Amino acid sequence: MLTKNKFEELRQETAANCVSIYVPTEITGDYEKNRILWKNACQEAKHKLEAAGAEKTSFLQPAFDLIENVDFWAHQTAGLAGFYSPEGYAETIHLNTVRDNHVAVMSGYELAPLLQEVLNEDRIFILALSQHQTRFFEAVQGGIYPVYINDVVVKNMEEALNIDEVGNNLQHHSSGGNKAVHHGSDAGLDKEEVRIEQYIRRVDDGLLEIIHDERVPLVLAAVEEYHPIYKRVSKYNHVSDHIIAGNPERLSPKELREQITPFFDEIRANRVAKFERTHDAKSREKLSCHSLTDIEQALQYKNVEQVLVNQSYIDKLSDENRIRFNKMALDLHDQGGTLLVTKDDETELRDIHAINRFAMQTV
Repeated sequence: MLTKNKFEELRQETAANCVSIYVPTEITGDYEKNRILWKNACQEAKHKLEAAGAEKTSFLQPAFDLIENVDFWAHQTAGLAGFYSPEGYAETIHLNTVRDNHVAVMSGYELAPLLQEVLNEDRIFILALSQHQTRFFEAVQGGIYPVYINDVVVKNMEEALNIDEVGNNLQHHSSGGNKAVHHGSDAGLDKEEVRIEQYIRRVDDGLLEIIHDERVPLVLAAVEEYHPIYKRVSKYNHVSDHIIAGNPERLSPKELREQITPFFDEIRANRVAKFERTHDAKSREKLSCHSLTDIEQALQYKNVEQVLVNQSYIDKLSDENRIRFNKMALDLHDQGGTLLVTKDDETELRDIHAINRFAMQTV
């Protein structure tokens, strides 16, 4: 999963001979095709390093190791990216879309293909939570894929509580001086409810290490009594009122994705409609742009709030204009703007449009 924090981490790399790999992948079906595409890309990366006179290519080994990882290839999205540095950095990221096979060897990483992912708000997180299992997924328009979380999130209630309940379900810590602050059961709470709340707090604490900088709605898949507890204790500000009710252990990723399709359609339609309303009003006030050149100029003054672009417009860009578009998207990201990529059947707005933050003074 590509988080904003991960994107910023990748941007910090400046070493020579860094390798960036992008391959389009099949979400379901032909896993062997995905594996072969990745294998070919790894070999291409090694050849490019050798041609560039790199002193070592061994740092690509984590990429080659994935080739025979059957479990890895069984869970894919529409694209896969890999980033490898001579300094030992190795990272693979599942993406919503990858247009072409692409391997780059350069100072730092080739990040332009990630920009739509970073600015994409058409995502929903699903936390599947039961006493025996915690699973986390990122759902996108094209499907759903699991996100590995158990290095920071407890696997189940047993691990969370460690079979060691202290005192009367109470924990305490010092809050300055000798005064203790207690966390635990109120008089009206039974032992099992306290255990559930402690478990949910542990899950939420770990999950925040991954998604703390996100604004993506999080849907809880759990028995109904877990939902109000999670809403109450979670420190994540975007827990949805929607719920996938019942024991999620019985649901496959595909079934989880199917259950949030109405929610996905709702938030997507609301986002497009909101842009249309705002764009219509701002256009009457001359606070909108309708070309890539005008948007580029407005960004020089940090004067772009939102950009809507039709996918067919992106697909038709020349290589030169695609570079311009990617730089525009990166500047938009750096300035806190949002990008909405639409299809023809979603809106009558075509090509590319932007909403400005303020009126520009003219001479």
